[in-house]
This record gives sequence, structure tokens and C-alpha cells, in this order.
Amino acid sequence: MHKVRKSFLLLALVLVCPLFVAHQARAQNTPSPLPSPTGYVNDYAGVIDAATKSRIETILTNLDSRAKIEFSVVTVPTTGGQDIFDYSLAVMRGWGIGSADKGGLLLLIAVNDRKYFTQVSRHLEGDLTDSVVGEVGRRMREPFRAGNYSQGIMTAVQTLVATLAEKRGFSVEGIDQSYAYRGRQRPSNGGDAPQASLGTCCIIFVVLMFLLLFLSRNRRGGGGFGGGGGGGLLNLLLLGQILNSGRSSGSSGWGGGDFGGSSGWGGGDGGGGFSGGGGDAGGGGAGGDW
Repeated sequence: MHKVRKSFLLLALVLVCPLFVAHQARAQNTPSPLPSPTGYVNDYAGVIDAATKSRIETILTNLDSRAKIEFSVVTVPTTGGQDIFDYSLAVMRGWGIGSADKGGLLLLIAVNDRKYFTQVSRHLEGDLTDSVVGEVGRRMREPFRAGNYSQGIMTAVQTLVATLAEKRGFSVEGIDQSYAYRGRQRPSNGGDAPQASLGTCCIIFVVLMFLLLFLSRNRRGGGGFGGGGGGGLLNLLLLGQILNSGRSSGSSGWGGGDFGGSSGWGGGDGGGGFSGGGGDAGGGGAGGDW
């Protein structure tokens, strides 16, 4: 009975793994739900005044030039019922914000939905922790509730860029360093929450299943992954393949990879004007509502 149960678990893993990889492959080819960007600020909802938009464009241009960090601000009227985490991650990857040698940031606001999300690439997660990104949301809420989107977005940009500048030791013209966040994480009122990616959950599940099999074999004297006349080697090879496929595909339900963006703001297929690597986005960041 034990062997039957073990065989069933292994068969289930073998069947689930290709489905997971296929899902990731489809996600890699998912285009952005928005047209190609025309700059660092893309105000599809029409809520940012001209002076603020120009100022933010200058700040983000300088940030890219000085620190090799691509930061896009996007407003939309609505995500059309789609979860804002998935929507913003699709925009970030579809536009190719960030690359292997550039950090990527996306602040997306869905005005009519009263929701926002800040996507952070893996390059920047050590500096822009959930604590920092959560504070950005708290600072935006009051002006957003008053309908002052220009002020709220400028506050968010100042906070994110000033915090990065302080932690990484660079300066950006137009940034007030007093906005840098230095405090500890405060209890959330439910508005800001990090999102666990689908890929991460799947990988954790698979690892736990192999761990259970390993412990079961040890209890029955099977010698762990190394015993069983070669069965242990098969287990290790299968686990390695699953983990490798998870890393290469990215750790989010939308997948990772290269969307082939072009340099400059000339548009192009998928990547728009960003570097085209997707910023190695793994679904880091936080969002909420107001």
C-alpha cells in the first residue's frame, strides 16, 4: 500500500509539472493590456496635470540615466474587472520595464476602481521592501481621496526615488530627499498587502511533496533520496527539473522572460520604449485601495 501511495504521488507530480511549465510558457507570451508607452508617464485616465507630468518625466529620465532604473507611472480608468496585481504585472512584462542590468518599477493606478499597485523587480526588492512600498500607498491615499491625483502620484514618485537614492548612494535632480522612507514597517490597515505569486506557490507545494516522500522513506528505512536502487536519483533529477523550470519561467502566474522591447520611445512589439527584459519581475511589491 505504501508503494502504491508513493507511486501515485510521483505520478501526480510528473503530470502537474508539465502543466505548470506550459502555463508559464503561455504567460511569457501574454502581451500588455495597454498600447506601447510614449514615455515614462502614461496617463490614460487623464488625471495628471501637464506641469506635474513634465516634472515626473524629468525625474524618471534622470533616474534611468543616473541609476539604470526604469520607472513607469501609469493611470487607467479601470482594469476592466481584472485583478490589479495581474494587470500591472502584465503591463510591466509586456512593456519590458527593466532588464538583466536595469531595475524596473511600475506604479499603476486604476482611478475608477480606486486601486493601485506598485510592481518592483527583483533587482530592487532588497531596497524597496514591502514596508517601503506599503508606506508609499499610505502617503498616496489622502490626496487620492481628495481627488488630487497629481499630488498623490508625485508624492509616490518622490518617496520611491528618494528612498532608492539614499540606499544606493546616488542623487537625482528634482528629488526632495526628505521623502526617503527610513521607518520600520507599521501594521497595515488592510489596504496594502504583498502578493504571493502562483509560480512560487506551485514550487513550494512541489518541494513539500518531495520532502514528505523523503521523510516517509527514512521512516521505513529506505535510505532517503539516495536509496531504493536508483529511485532516489530519479527523485532528485525530477525535483531539480521542476525547480529549474520554475526559475527560468519566472515566479508569477504571468511568467517572465524577454518581450523584445526596443530602445528609445519608438514603440515596437511588446516592449515599447523600455529595455525589454521585463525587469526580472517576480510579482514583488504591494498595492491597495483608497
